[in-house]
This record gives sequence, C-alpha cells and structure tokens, in this order.
Amino acid sequence: MSEFKPVTADQWIEDILRAYPDSQDFLSKHGIVCVMCGEPVWGSLEEQMEEKGFDDEKKQELVAELNKFLEARYGES
Repeated sequence: MSEFKPVTADQWIEDILRAYPDSQDFLSKHGIVCVMCGEPVWGSLEEQMEEKGFDDEKKQELVAELNKFLEARYGES
C-alpha cells in the first residue's frame, strides 16, 4: 500500500475513492457523493461540498475529519 497523503478540497472525488476506497462510506455519511447513482464524474470534493451548501468553515472541518478518518486506516502504524 502506498503512503498516506492528506486529501485536499481541490482533489477529484474519483481520485480520492481510487486512493482510499474506505472514503466512500465517510463521504456518503456526510451527504457528499452518491457513488451508487452511476454518474461517471463527480468533480472535486470542494465542488461537491459547495453543492451541498457547506460554508468555508464546514468545508475545512470536513476535510480535516476525512483526513483523520483516512490516516487512521491508511497511515503508518
């Protein structure tokens, strides 16, 4: 497995899911992406957060929480 690299808001959802498959559940629980809806391109994490009406503070919080979640699963022990 590759080294954990923190996610940023400007990353494409597809790239995040490819690198960190467990992020699907986290994002879905936060209403960010409908992975099952069959859309071929979802855009960036920031675009999805904006579509959901997240303000700047909420966006920063979600990215920080996502990175904490992912680091616990993919970071070095």
